[in-house]
Amino acid sequence: MIPESPRYSVPLLTGRDVVRVILAVLGLTIGLVVTAAFLYSVLLVFGVTETTLTLSLPVLFLAEAIAIFGGIHAALVRPGLADWRDLGWERVPPAWLVVAGVGSIAFFAGGLAVQMLAREVTQGAAIELPGASEFFPRDVFGFLSVLFLGAVVVPIAEEFLFRGVLFRWIRDRWSFWPAALGSAAAFAMLHPPTAGSTPMIFLIGLALAALYEKSGSLWPSMILHGVNNAVGILFIYLTFGFSGA
Repeated sequence: MIPESPRYSVPLLTGRDVVRVILAVLGLTIGLVVTAAFLYSVLLVFGVTETTLTLSLPVLFLAEAIAIFGGIHAALVRPGLADWRDLGWERVPPAWLVVAGVGSIAFFAGGLAVQMLAREVTQGAAIELPGASEFFPRDVFGFLSVLFLGAVVVPIAEEFLFRGVLFRWIRDRWSFWPAALGSAAAFAMLHPPTAGSTPMIFLIGLALAALYEKSGSLWPSMILHGVNNAVGILFIYLTFGFSGA
């Protein structure tokens, strides 16, 4: 049983605040998509036809992070409704970071074990690797870009959105479990199929919510999220290699 925390005694966000964040993130996302489409059309006009720039994971990751950070800043931070510390940017003892790192590897190992078991049950059907698609650039620079953005920048941004804003808003009004289940469900549904299986992402979302609840900081959940993404990215690149390898 997770005890009540005094930081939830006074609600931080209203429903209107959350709607403002969602609309701001969506608006920035649409704006970035339109901008990317325009730049791509310019490349085509100048005869640059062989490019996957607008479809590559680094670009998609960067756009997602900009939309989330920009949306939260515009809707909450700039108007003075909340600051980044209110949303979970608080330091914690190093032990919490160790727990998060070990937990992330355990989650990934557990998910891989489940896939291997499913392969045996289905008599050797291929294991679907999360994100194993043409969206992954196969050169070294592309790999480093995917690793940095996918395992550092995006996890920080998503933790602010799903735990710092959504979980916190629900938690302020109800108990831990409605907030954990609601934020984990949104977290799982808004991830594309290439990010992994929806049930596994949902379970990770529950773990991320529990870390935030117990530690009072987003740092442990960011570590778990980031290490899990990093292990997945490394696993994919080790499996499929680089172009020309």
